[in-house]
Amino acid sequence: MSRYDAGASGGRGWVDAGSLAGQSSPAGQSSPAGQSSAVGQSSAVGKSCAVGKSGVRGQAGVGIPSGVGGASRGESRSVVHSVRRQGTEEDVWGSVFDRRNIISFLTASTMVIPITLVGTFRLGEILILLLFPFYIRSMMQAMRNREVSLLMMGGILWFVSQVLSDLVNGTPSSKYIRGWGNIGLTMMNFLFYCGLYRDRYRSHIGTIIGMAFGGAFGAFYLYFFGDKSQVNPEQLWDFYVSAWAYPCFGFLAYAAFGKFPWLVIGAGVVYGVVGNIYGGRSDGLIAMSSTLVFCYLWYSLLSGQKDLRYLFRNGAVLAGLLMIPLFLLYVHYAQSGVLGKTAKVQIDLAKNPYNPIEVLLLARNESVIAIDAIAEKPLLGHGSWANPTHLRKLYLLKMREFYGAKAPKTLVHDVLPVHSVLLGAWVFSGLVGFLYWIFVISRTLVLTDRILRFGSVAMVAIAVVYLPFFSWHVMFSPHSFARFVWPAAMAFLAFASADRSRLVQASRVV
Repeated sequence: MSRYDAGASGGRGWVDAGSLAGQSSPAGQSSPAGQSSAVGQSSAVGKSCAVGKSGVRGQAGVGIPSGVGGASRGESRSVVHSVRRQGTEEDVWGSVFDRRNIISFLTASTMVIPITLVGTFRLGEILILLLFPFYIRSMMQAMRNREVSLLMMGGILWFVSQVLSDLVNGTPSSKYIRGWGNIGLTMMNFLFYCGLYRDRYRSHIGTIIGMAFGGAFGAFYLYFFGDKSQVNPEQLWDFYVSAWAYPCFGFLAYAAFGKFPWLVIGAGVVYGVVGNIYGGRSDGLIAMSSTLVFCYLWYSLLSGQKDLRYLFRNGAVLAGLLMIPLFLLYVHYAQSGVLGKTAKVQIDLAKNPYNPIEVLLLARNESVIAIDAIAEKPLLGHGSWANPTHLRKLYLLKMREFYGAKAPKTLVHDVLPVHSVLLGAWVFSGLVGFLYWIFVISRTLVLTDRILRFGSVAMVAIAVVYLPFFSWHVMFSPHSFARFVWPAAMAFLAFASADRSRLVQASRVV
């Protein structure tokens, strides 16, 4: 038995009542794993849960903080371990092969396949459009969720702001159709996954697996049939690995952190190191951030911490502090050339290579042109797919200041290369778009904190993997992230956190 399980059985930290994929038995009936869902009903091993005078009927997989509900202190630790281990194994693999995951798997795995119709869609979006009529009722019911309704209303305001920006800027129809379509498809995808997850957010496991399969297929196609002239040999990780490896890391955290936290932490460290060596510096940074939070989470559970209310805050602060020596190591190895030519050039060009802001701007130099564009039209932005000639020239001039003779001579993009969901929303649709994505980030923090406090270990693992992933890509990735990846993950956070909060509140009433 691991010390992690012993900590749970002693009523410390979380008391895990299953995992993400479990379905609780009705009150008064024992579950297949031998656990009773109602107090006074013995399990197959002859032990009963001591939650109160009556059980709470709902979905299993809930880790209730101690004080709300917990294992009896007189209960044998070995019994708790055997039941918890058996239930976790059945639930994890049961969720993987559950046929109800088919829709989420298919839509996620086909998001990498482009389809040209009126514009450029992804096959996954075509499937969502075809399935949309069958989920209308479920989507309308999903709108009763407070988080969903707020995010949808904010998305409508974002769309209206884009329309006003295009009207004021006189955007050509060929561009504003693309801009409106981007926002419309983003919110359509989000609403669809809300309808899909309303009754069974555990289907998100199918989405994670589908993302891994889709990423692997995209890498395979690019390697054997794609245009390799677009592949930067210094960033092989980003082109061939990242799209499938990070979903695999998320699934490993979900499946293994409850019983083998050291395996998840070790995998995160390896992921971060190898990713940096092969050009996936941002991907490695994201994985390392999650790993540091996992370390603090494991420590908190082992030390018997009862109040996990501030776990997210403390874990984030600790991760930030530990990033300082890690950044110093990054600078050292980048200067020595271990991390590749691109990393070495960026560090060598920095006036102060130990200034993380300067290094970040050199790596994400598109932010420079975004800031100039925002300063020019801060209220309504430049309109859909804006690509002003004077801003393109200004961008190339600043790149020459940064990189000298190594700077690009021309821009092949047909849109300003802002490379940021957050700043891009401001550049193209104005201040409202920027404020909407600030709201998205804030709600991501709130929902993640809620899951950390009330969720099962499996759910917490997914939330810890998603938080730095969301934060980085909203700030430093193009809009394709918001359209193809964000909707499913945000819908999961909305419904998973709501379900856990309701169950905890019900247990308090009981």
